[in-house]
Amino acid sequence: MTVDAATDADAAIVDMALDVMKNAGVLAARAARFNPALFRVAQQRIEPNFTVPQTTISPVMRRFLFQIGYAAGPGHIYAAGSYVGFAFAWLVAGRAAVDAAFTARGVDIDQEATAIAARNLQHLDGSANIGVSVADALQDLQAPGPAIDLLFIDVDCPDRRKAAYAELAAIAAPRLSAGALVLAHDPLVPAFAEDFRRYFDWLDQSPAFGPTCTLPLDTCGISVTVTR
Repeated sequence: MTVDAATDADAAIVDMALDVMKNAGVLAARAARFNPALFRVAQQRIEPNFTVPQTTISPVMRRFLFQIGYAAGPGHIYAAGSYVGFAFAWLVAGRAAVDAAFTARGVDIDQEATAIAARNLQHLDGSANIGVSVADALQDLQAPGPAIDLLFIDVDCPDRRKAAYAELAAIAAPRLSAGALVLAHDPLVPAFAEDFRRYFDWLDQSPAFGPTCTLPLDTCGISVTVTR
C-alpha cells in the first residue's frame, strides 16, 4: 500500500468513527469531515520537530485526535497524562485549525517528560494558548480553573496503571461543561481490561455522563463519552 493510499484509508476510518459517534449521540451531527490538507499542515509541524521517546499513538489515532479537536471546537482542552505532549498536540493542532479562541493545559507527574512537552509544543500554531506543568491530575483537577470542554485521559502510573481513570472522571465532572467530550486512551489493551471495566461501570452509574463509544481505531483504541 502506498503512503497516499494508507492516508486515504486512515481518513475513511476517521470519518466512520465520527459517524459512529454521531449515531450514538456522542458528537454533534454537524461535525466536519476529515480534511487531509488541514491535517498535513499540523503533521509538518509535529512529526519532524517533536521529540517522542516512545508512543502508542498510531497514524490513524493521530488523525482521529486532530479531527476531534477540529470538529468539536473546544474552548478549553485538558490532558491528564500529557507525557511529552504528542497525543495532546494532535488535539490542540486540530483546534488551532479552527481559530485561536481556545486554551489548553496538560499535566503529568513526569518532570522530564513535561520539560520535553514544553519544548515540543512550541512548534504548534496557538502555542501561546498552551500550557503544560508537572502535577498529579487527581489533585490538579480539584483546583479552580476554566470549564473543560474536552478532557483527554492517558495517565499510566507504574503501580496503578490505568486504575485512576474512574477517579479522574469523577473529580473532573464538576469542571466539565455541558456537552463536553471525555476521551480515554487504551480501552482495548488487555492488561487494562479491569481498570476500564471499573471506568465504564462508573460512567454508566453517573448521571453527569451520557453515551459512550469505544472505537477500535488501532490495538489501543479510544473511548469517547459526552457529558449531559
